[in-house]
Amino acid sequence: MVFIRPLKISESEIKPITQSVLSYTSQIMNGIFPIEKPVNKTSQQVLSSLNNILLEKSERLRTQLEREKEQFIKDFKATNKGKAPTGKAIRRFSKLKMGQGGTLDPMASGLLIIGLNNGTKNLQKYLTNSTKSYTFKAILGQETMSGDNQEDFKSTLSVNSYEHLLNLSNEERKNLEDKIKKAFIGKPLNQVPPVYSALKINGRRLYDYIRNGEEIPGDIEPRVVELLDIEFHEDNFKVIPQTPLTEEPTELYEKEEEKEENKENNKDGDNNNKNKKMKKQKFDGNKNLQRLGPNGFLPVTDELLNQVMKYKNQIKTYTIETNETGGILQTDEELNKITDIKDPFYEKMKYRQVPLVELNMTIKVSSGFYVRSIVRDICKILNTSGYMTSLTRVAQKQWDMKNGCYFKLEDFDNEANEPIWYDLLAKVMEDEEKGALVDVRSVLDKVDKKRKLEENTKEEEEGNKKIKI
Repeated sequence: MVFIRPLKISESEIKPITQSVLSYTSQIMNGIFPIEKPVNKTSQQVLSSLNNILLEKSERLRTQLEREKEQFIKDFKATNKGKAPTGKAIRRFSKLKMGQGGTLDPMASGLLIIGLNNGTKNLQKYLTNSTKSYTFKAILGQETMSGDNQEDFKSTLSVNSYEHLLNLSNEERKNLEDKIKKAFIGKPLNQVPPVYSALKINGRRLYDYIRNGEEIPGDIEPRVVELLDIEFHEDNFKVIPQTPLTEEPTELYEKEEEKEENKENNKDGDNNNKNKKMKKQKFDGNKNLQRLGPNGFLPVTDELLNQVMKYKNQIKTYTIETNETGGILQTDEELNKITDIKDPFYEKMKYRQVPLVELNMTIKVSSGFYVRSIVRDICKILNTSGYMTSLTRVAQKQWDMKNGCYFKLEDFDNEANEPIWYDLLAKVMEDEEKGALVDVRSVLDKVDKKRKLEENTKEEEEGNKKIKI
């Protein structure tokens, strides 16, 4: 992967940026910039939070929006015989016009490309024909319907042994990584989107059909995509020790669920029945998240295995490939599917007496690429199964987190720092290509560190005063 040296901005440069920016305030409001999306938030929630924070914490943006509103009213009256615009027409000036250049799932983090005001017109090139890079982690041993660990644990399709991938030598590891590259890189791939995706059939998203227990009407058509590069991290095939369980797993999980339900019911307190019902539904829909282990792994129980043993050759290939190696393995036997509840390796998995094996890779892909689909098929190349536990978009087109050019929601949540982040934002949005080389983090991380130091010092001083009193 090519690394472009980012532009460093020293603290002495911040003031000149501020002064130059004031002369073209109207231009600052339009452009493209990246923000780091945190996990467990939808892309729309990030947009909404960003819009609110920017207007709440930036007097400059509020002032400009007010001026634009006044100008709009003036122009409207001039062309409508003095008649004032409707409240609906004016309400659009109550928030910034904002869009994003490619959504991320709630479980994913990383670069979210934001278009501000007229910058929204330039987002289309990020939505189509846009190369992206993702870093993902995956745990071996189970295939899930969603391809990750975010849905109900009962959506597991198979439990597979990964005993052959424990304690790999350096040579064995390299051979497997070469095999993965050979299978996917340098050729167009016909990739089938996962059923848990936002893709629409007959006007409805695929995951809506699945979550409602409905059949998908028709086949999901494959799409032509490309896997351009794979970077295997040093800790790829990482072996993670587990703390063995001392009691029957099912009983343990039932106790944990009961404990969580009691906690949730106690939180409800005096809320009305409607709120109680909503909270209960939300908790029930995320029971599996209460069960996740420290590395995001899903539990293995007899109930689960008895369910998946009924499935025969249900592990579908998501990337249709017919290379010289014979394609991706698809049969239960080839994938080491566990079909016996007395299987010795299954017993070890159930009681956490065997380490986890975690994949860690960064892939560069074309538009329309589903990472969860390729994760599943990489695991098939390894003669097992697996599910994704984390996903971070680290680059999109010219924007790359390595260059430090990205903002965080918390950067804007401090009015005292407005002169700094506002002018950095202006610098980034001035030119998309050059803006992608501005090392925003080198400035804002120092500012944040200084702020925290001042807060700690203030707390210590106040504590000392109380002691003296």
